[in-house]
Amino acid sequence: MASGQQAIPVPSAASASAPPPLLQDKWWRPVYTTFIALGIPCALVLLPALLDHPLPVYLLYAIAGTAGVVIAMRAMRDPEWLMAAFILYIPFTRMYVAPIAPGINATNMLEALLILAWGVRCVREGRPFFARMPFTRLMAAWAVLSLLSVPTAAVTMGSYFIGEQAERIKGWLDQFILFFAFLNLIRDGAMARRVAIYLAVGTLIVILFGFSEWQDKRTYASIEAARLLGPQMQPNDLGAFLVYGAALPMAWLVLNPWRLMTWVVAAPTAYMLFRVLFGTFSRGGFVALVFMVAAAMLVRGRTWLAIAIMGGIGVVQLAPELLPSSVLDRMSQTTDENTGQLDTSAQTRIILWAAAERIIAENPVLGTGFDTFPSLKGRYTEVEVHESDNHNMFLYIGSQMGLPALGTFILIFLACFVRGARLALRGQERTAQAVGLGGCAIAAAVFSVNMFGSRMVDIVVMGYVWITVVVLSHVLVEQGLAGRKTPPARR
Repeated sequence: MASGQQAIPVPSAASASAPPPLLQDKWWRPVYTTFIALGIPCALVLLPALLDHPLPVYLLYAIAGTAGVVIAMRAMRDPEWLMAAFILYIPFTRMYVAPIAPGINATNMLEALLILAWGVRCVREGRPFFARMPFTRLMAAWAVLSLLSVPTAAVTMGSYFIGEQAERIKGWLDQFILFFAFLNLIRDGAMARRVAIYLAVGTLIVILFGFSEWQDKRTYASIEAARLLGPQMQPNDLGAFLVYGAALPMAWLVLNPWRLMTWVVAAPTAYMLFRVLFGTFSRGGFVALVFMVAAAMLVRGRTWLAIAIMGGIGVVQLAPELLPSSVLDRMSQTTDENTGQLDTSAQTRIILWAAAERIIAENPVLGTGFDTFPSLKGRYTEVEVHESDNHNMFLYIGSQMGLPALGTFILIFLACFVRGARLALRGQERTAQAVGLGGCAIAAAVFSVNMFGSRMVDIVVMGYVWITVVVLSHVLVEQGLAGRKTPPARR
């Protein structure tokens, strides 16, 4: 290793024999019970769908209702089953909406149970409703500043449309309900680690779902016909979700590259992940995957980053045939071979980005208000465009919520990267280091994938991001790394 280089330390035999107090017990054992309890209803619903023989609607409601009653009863004394069920359900909220009444569906009911279990725990244990943890102040500021855009929109538009926009406003609130409920329901670092396992399993289920779709579509001639939709029912959303969900498992793999069992599990999973991600033909997803791996390697050690960069350059320059044809085909569409001009999609994005920048210049503090860009973009675009999304999360926030909200959003993920790196370098054992490295990776993924789309708007895409931040927060506290003062790095 190069002189002066700092890399993630490998725990010594002495430190390995004396884990933190919260990890003295077998922290993963409750996972078995949770998977047995949730595996049966999940298998009954998902296996027929994977085999292209979905169950009738009345059977889906019967299974969901029975599982919901059992989970609700248990959640009042132990919310782990509820949190695991919510994690496994998040990717499928668009596919299995389960509407019960106007404004009431499975997502809203699970969120209501999370809030109820949160309140019951606070009353029973005599603890504050909002625990002070890493990221809570930034998230509270993000919630306040972003939700100020709702009254701002009423002023901008004159007569506001709260009734029409109620569903979208509720969808925006989902991220804050999810973050604070999980943050206050997780008891300790051991439970946070189990939540990380549930995230990995949820990601694996989506990969299997997408791989089954890829097998059906791989012979299609055109890119648009072959693009995978996944349970998110949109290829770019599926690509972003896969990158987000892969952060923690990828961090574990980077930290344990020499273990045979790691590769026994990781190799087939990684193959399916790449197949599905490349099958989305999502350019943002491709770029985010590269930046996420680079961020993890950078924190792992400069030697690892150099090896990864040289390996990537070598493949591109010397053996481009090793790259999947889907990546090359999609990237080649960015410019026309004959004229050298950008394709229609790229040109549209540039027009919309320029319009968002003009809006920010005119309304830098508060923006124009929540979800006003689709109505106002025509005043700022040079030519008429039919697409209404900004195609850039940072411009989405800046144009509609103002620069203070944008700055807070950026600070959250800068803090996620910095604190994640601190945990990766100073954590007392491998799982803590993996959580820290995963925090760095997911911050890099959020920054990169959202340069090409608004992929932090819907819980079906961004839900795993906020839960990963919650897991990082709890493990930081457990390891004594939540404050400014931290113990010196172990050599």
